[in-house]
Amino acid sequence: MIWVTGDLHGGETASHITSSNFSGKQGDIVLCMGDLGGVWYHDYHTNEEHRRQEDYFLESRLRKRFLWMAVDGNHENFARLFGGGFPLLEIFGGRAYKIREHVYYMKRGEVFNIEGKTFLAFGGAMSRDKNPGMVPNAYGKMRPWPGRTEGVNWWPEEVPGPEDLENAYRNLDKVGWKVDYVLSHTCPESMRPYFGAEGRPADPTESMLQELLTRGLIYSDWHFGHYHLDMRVERFVCHYKRVRSLNA
Repeated sequence: MIWVTGDLHGGETASHITSSNFSGKQGDIVLCMGDLGGVWYHDYHTNEEHRRQEDYFLESRLRKRFLWMAVDGNHENFARLFGGGFPLLEIFGGRAYKIREHVYYMKRGEVFNIEGKTFLAFGGAMSRDKNPGMVPNAYGKMRPWPGRTEGVNWWPEEVPGPEDLENAYRNLDKVGWKVDYVLSHTCPESMRPYFGAEGRPADPTESMLQELLTRGLIYSDWHFGHYHLDMRVERFVCHYKRVRSLNA
């Protein structure tokens, strides 16, 4: 069975995936719509406490009875994720970065065939909290924020590049621009107002997703996270603090 959930932030917003809230069965697949936070600390190899925290999330919080497949969000350590430390392997007909035996990040622009359904994965998004100011916390309350430091807790690769879009074009050409589901971290530009994002800065990622949409991409449902909402608008489904069946 396939499940879908939203941002987990390395365990910070992961209470809904505990055994008391989500059981599932051995061999089930859980799709995370970005900001998994499974690869995060820039000093993972030198800071024992940070290594322990990251390993605990990956190996205990993300229970091994499930296969976790994530698109990348904007809060991932892209220097490590894309830096050659994790093998890029084929799984379900597409390429993904293997983080643990049961944890994978799907490469942007790849098409996967899982349990007879096809999925286009296109992760990434632009962080809007890189500068100091007031930002919402995980529960929507505003709080002072010191900003982020490049190479420590944000990385320019959070925004996809032209090569990611070209990879999506190549793989969509192979399937006639028709998939069952689209998996992304944010949504196409035209859908922003429906999810309360009118005041956010323009995100090049959303423009790329809009380009895929307007070029004639055929799909049944489009799943994403990023906006910290559990909400459906027509065929667009935003995920956050729940785990739901793909077919629900």
